[in-house]
Amino acid sequence: MPILDFKEIAQANLTNGLQDTFEMFARDFFMMLGFEIKDGPDRGQDGGRDLIISEKREGIIGDTEIDWLVSCKHKAHSGSAVQSNDEIDIKGRVETFGAQGFIGFYSTIISSPLGRNLEGLKRHFDVKVFDREIIEKMILENPKGKTIAKRYFPVSFSK
Repeated sequence: MPILDFKEIAQANLTNGLQDTFEMFARDFFMMLGFEIKDGPDRGQDGGRDLIISEKREGIIGDTEIDWLVSCKHKAHSGSAVQSNDEIDIKGRVETFGAQGFIGFYSTIISSPLGRNLEGLKRHFDVKVFDREIIEKMILENPKGKTIAKRYFPVSFSK
């Protein structure tokens, strides 16, 4: 049973001034993990880019940096899975924004067809999916996660 209720985060499809909250939550989540935020949330036509984040990787023969295109989909209120038609032309979007990887950041689960599409894209670049279970686990296991939980999940946090 989940500890964090993602319905506490305002719906993204309602124009009430809080529609960007899930993207801000994603930004704060990735900052908590140590990513650099290169392009943060904004409002308007974003061309399929909710965030661009940068990860520094230390390797045996040198250090590298990878930029990730992050796509946020907040469907907790409907409970619907993220579908293929919710994520149009991922490869083109990754290339357009000069990223080397794609992260789907979702408050629900992905559909099987989207999962197959993402699996196929792994031939071209890194692909990661953060669904509600993975997000919750990472928040609860990270010492900085308490701050995130308190801010975005105040009812769940108080319980």
